[in-house]
Amino acid sequence: MYFEDVTLDREVTFDGVYHVTEEEIIEVGNRWDPQPFHIDPVAAKDSIFGGLVASSAHVFAIWVSMGNDDIDKDKAIKSVSALGFNNLQWHAPIRPGDTIRSSFTITEARASKSRPELGVVKSDNRMFNQHNETVFTLECAFLVPKRPVGP
Repeated sequence: MYFEDVTLDREVTFDGVYHVTEEEIIEVGNRWDPQPFHIDPVAAKDSIFGGLVASSAHVFAIWVSMGNDDIDKDKAIKSVSALGFNNLQWHAPIRPGDTIRSSFTITEARASKSRPELGVVKSDNRMFNQHNETVFTLECAFLVPKRPVGP
C-alpha cells in the first residue's frame, strides 16, 4: 500500500504468529542481556519472574520481525524507513512456549514537509500472547512512499 491507500483508525492484524523457544530466549539473552532470568532456567525460578523470560530487546526484535515477515502483502504498507518509536511498554513477560501475534492501528497520516514524494504515518502497535494478554505496545512513526506518477 502506498501513502494514498492508508486509512486512519484501520486495524491490521498480522497473519502469522511467532513461537518463542527457550533456546532462543537463552541465545538472545547471552548475546544482548545476560541476566539470570534470560539465560539460566534454574536461576530464573528464583527471580521476580519465577522462570525464564525474553529480554526487552528480544521482544522488540520479535515485533520488528513480525512486521517484516508475517503480514499479508496486500495489507502491507510500503514503509521506507522508521522515524521513531515512542511509549514502548512491556506489559507481561514473554516465556518459552508462548505464541505471539501482533496488530497495529493507523493513528495519523500526513504528507512529509521535507520530502514531497513521501508521507509520514503513525501507528499504535500491540503484541499478544496465546492467552490474549497484551505483552508489548509501542507507537511508531515511519515514512511511506506516495504512489508514483506515470510518465
